[in-house]
Amino acid sequence: MKITALEVKSHPLKKRFFGYDVREVEAFKELLSENFEEATREITFLTEKKRELEETLAVHIGNEHTLKEAITSTQKISTDIKGGARKEAELILAEARHKADEIVARAQAHANSLQEEILRLKGQRIELETSIKAVLDFHSTKLLSEEQESAKADEETEKLKYLVPS
Repeated sequence: MKITALEVKSHPLKKRFFGYDVREVEAFKELLSENFEEATREITFLTEKKRELEETLAVHIGNEHTLKEAITSTQKISTDIKGGARKEAELILAEARHKADEIVARAQAHANSLQEEILRLKGQRIELETSIKAVLDFHSTKLLSEEQESAKADEETEKLKYLVPS
């Protein structure tokens, strides 16, 4: 049975001829002793529990600090990685643009070279066509002239045929 401080203060002790009743005082002392012993055990238990909880709290606070540092470190690393990736992407993009510009320049130079070659070949074709036309005209004229001469010769031969008796 638990006894409260108020009960201790208000507990009536019977007085006897020479003071308080010894048996009642001894019984009350025994009850108080048991209550104090139980309270002492409970205080000891609670003190130990408090120490364990404080240790656990200290561990958790240490873990929290470690986690905060890890999060901060992770955020910094993440930021550094993002920055590095952004720089690398910019370098890759710049290199790709440079290569693309080189390819376009080479293609443009090749296209210009092909255009010049096409113009040169067109000029050669025109020269060749003109030359072939001149040769054809020459031979056509010569052929026509020879046909005319042949026709004249045939006419004269025909005329001579009538003039010369056979």
